Amino acid sequence: EEVTSEEAAEETAAEEAPAAEIKEGSKATPGKIGLMVAAVVLVLAVLVAALVKGSAGTEVPQETAAPAASEPVDLMATEATIPADGNPDDVTCKGSYTAEDDAVIAAADTVVATMGDAQLTVSQLQVYYWLEVNNFLNMLYNYGMDAGYYGMDYTLGLDYQTCVLANGVTWQQFFLESALGSWQNYQALTMEAKAAGFELEESRINELDNLKESLDLQAQSYGLSGAEELLALNVGNCAGIEDYHFFLENNYYGGGYLDSMVKALELSDEDLEAYFTEHEDEYTENGLTRDLRSIDVRHILVFPEGADNATIRSETFSDEAWAAGEAKAQEILELYLAGEMTEESFAALANEHSADPGSNTNGGLYTEVMQGDMVPEFDAWCFDEARQVGDTAVVRTSLGFHVMYFSGSNVLWPTYVRQDMQTEYQQNCVTAAVEKYEMTVDYSAIVLGFLDLAN
Repeated sequence: EEVTSEEAAEETAAEEAPAAEIKEGSKATPGKIGLMVAAVVLVLAVLVAALVKGSAGTEVPQETAAPAASEPVDLMATEATIPADGNPDDVTCKGSYTAEDDAVIAAADTVVATMGDAQLTVSQLQVYYWLEVNNFLNMLYNYGMDAGYYGMDYTLGLDYQTCVLANGVTWQQFFLESALGSWQNYQALTMEAKAAGFELEESRINELDNLKESLDLQAQSYGLSGAEELLALNVGNCAGIEDYHFFLENNYYGGGYLDSMVKALELSDEDLEAYFTEHEDEYTENGLTRDLRSIDVRHILVFPEGADNATIRSETFSDEAWAAGEAKAQEILELYLAGEMTEESFAALANEHSADPGSNTNGGLYTEVMQGDMVPEFDAWCFDEARQVGDTAVVRTSLGFHVMYFSGSNVLWPTYVRQDMQTEYQQNCVTAAVEKYEMTVDYSAIVLGFLDLAN
């Protein structure tokens, strides 16, 4: 089974990339402005990722980390060469599918793939292809990785570069196959959805009916002339609003139908137990045991006297300042013990007294905390085997004094097993749909507009 663009990158990134850091936001790359209206599609697309070849991406084309070229690159003047044409019945049919925009537009209505009565045209394929490429690059950016890690050169066309994620094909051929697979997945699900009488939600219908207006408004917010320019930046000059509408409608139907099937899936405690037992060795090998748990905890942070969020990590405070901070923390705990002694009353005190900006507006609450997530003394108190719901204490750490309230613990394996069973069910649903509707591709009819990675 061929690996998809996203699966390959995610697998390698998970194994080799350093742990992700929390970032304030993405940096916009010139010429790439995301289609906000399409973002919802990828919520559905995640459901089909990790399946057959060509799953849709994890993000709609937005900011990528591609560096801009210093000047336009004349591909024909480079020493790189495109491969020779290959097997006419697979993606190697053409060594290069790139054509001048005028030629691609002239071939817009040419059918390049069929599934039963459903057809995919040249112009519709442009949307799937461009999104596959941009989704892949954006995902690498989110992992903090440059495409150069995979030997991809932004100054060359994708048809000039061998793909390291698949044998004997170029990056263009690789993304083309992924794009065709994406259409295949969603088209098969869409056909199943309509056969089952599945109907789109009213909000989805309204989005499709008002697509042009929505894109125009979004384009204006970026200082662009309208929907056409916005689409050109994201899916090239050879696809229009009708083609993007086709893409959205397919994804809404296929993804929505799959989502509804997953939501209807009933898994009992016995089902979860049986699945975990069957795969227990694999789970244990990956660190998921029956005893692994996370905790929920509330706290009220009190600094040494005179300290604040900026200075507590950089300055030293006197014993007297620490003693004053401890006295204030004990005073807050006494307020709690003299009151209703409920989690709600503790939360109210946290909102009033805590110096922790990460939790002093939600009652001091941190959920799904794993062992090792917090500073050592805080962590040790939370994961004490004797800890019970409602336990309180004042704990000193390098950050100050924490008035603690233990909210409870969560055994993790049922959650992960449920997710795995749902994913397996999704995979089976998509596989069954794809096998039911055979896709035929005329590779010789495919042409693709030039995708400039450098801009």
